[in-house]
Amino acid sequence: MSSVIATQINKKRKQKPNKSEKDALKVITIDGPAGSGKSTVASLVAKFLCWTYVTTGAIYRTLGWILKEEGVELSDVEGVKKCVQILVDKYRQDPKTGSVYLQDLDISERIRTPEASERASIIAKDAFIREKLLPVQRKVVISCDGAVVDGRDMGTIVFPESPLKIFLTAAPEERARRRAQEMRQKGLEVDMDALVKEIYERDERDASRSVAPMKPAIDAVYLDCTTQTADEIAQLILKHALDRGLVQFDGSPM
Repeated sequence: MSSVIATQINKKRKQKPNKSEKDALKVITIDGPAGSGKSTVASLVAKFLCWTYVTTGAIYRTLGWILKEEGVELSDVEGVKKCVQILVDKYRQDPKTGSVYLQDLDISERIRTPEASERASIIAKDAFIREKLLPVQRKVVISCDGAVVDGRDMGTIVFPESPLKIFLTAAPEERARRRAQEMRQKGLEVDMDALVKEIYERDERDASRSVAPMKPAIDAVYLDCTTQTADEIAQLILKHALDRGLVQFDGSPM
């Protein structure tokens, strides 16, 4: 992390927050398309601020995984309701590692596949599901004493009162390259043409859905990371957090 930014933040931490800053929601939202590096950047920012990193997209991927495991189609209303209830009752996320569990079963890797991501995008269009999962997302985040949260509609729908909203994007081809690298590291085969096509289709679907479409909040800070590293983007976000008085001396949220 940049020593300049770190020095500025450490100086800012020594200043006392005013009442309005203390009362502000302790959440930084990072929205953006698939593969833009939201999770990596959010994790870096959260680690530096000593906040909790929460990936709410994991909630949708988990539900998609549950539906698949239970053999339930979206057209099966009662079946979907039962699967949603399973998630509500058993979902938890480790505040330190970000690992996702259904009760005591660690499903972090099982929901990180391209198939799980694609299924999450599809079920996210369902109004009933979004309505039921909204309080789950808020509960997970608000229970933290300061959180950096990523997703598609965190700043527009889930946490519109967040004091710092980021919209992070990158060129589709660059996002495909990053995803391919991640897949190869896991020993998975990669079809670059298919991956680029999938990303374009995912962007269109996420941005055009009638319920909670992916778009920047009116007051969001727009960042393009096509040619910048995750560390450089994290530094920019930390600068915005510094400017808005979101940190104090011990690194905890105000």
